[in-house]
Amino acid sequence: MKAHFISGLPRSGSTLLAALLRQNPRFHAAMTSPVGGLVDRMLEAMSEDNECSVFISLEQKLALIMSIFSAYYHPQAEKEVIFDTNRLWCSKLPLI
Repeated sequence: MKAHFISGLPRSGSTLLAALLRQNPRFHAAMTSPVGGLVDRMLEAMSEDNECSVFISLEQKLALIMSIFSAYYHPQAEKEVIFDTNRLWCSKLPLI
């Protein structure tokens, strides 16, 4: 699965862009997805604020984050490209 991210300020055209991309049957592009929020909560749970975070390696953290994408987009697995739309991605550029 190739994942691309659509993010922008309100009224910037991201919803229109997703609608245009959806016209191609090889692509999946929906309205705002919950994936950004799920990733944010997972990162929070693995942060230094959690005393158990020292037991989670960097590789495990990456695998856990990737599993969120895999599980959420499993129904669209046949699509060549997944476009995830969420304004939260602007704040997660280093992660992406």
